[in-house]
Amino acid sequence: MPKSQILQYLARVSEASAADVAADFGVSLPAAGMILLRLARSGLVERVLDPQRRCLFYALTPKGLARLEFFERRRC
Repeated sequence: MPKSQILQYLARVSEASAADVAADFGVSLPAAGMILLRLARSGLVERVLDPQRRCLFYALTPKGLARLEFFERRRC
């Protein structure tokens, strides 16, 4: 699951839980959680706690959006 695919996904859906990522990419929940954690530690996504649902959601940061734009420019 390449970093660029996760960033594209989060740009499209705006925010997602690790369970959402796991289901949409067909990977295990621990695998999705680890990639999201690495992206958060890199500053590309932020973790936001939804206290009502008691769940962490992930969303792109400005740095993550810039990295996604870099990936897209490089592809052309």
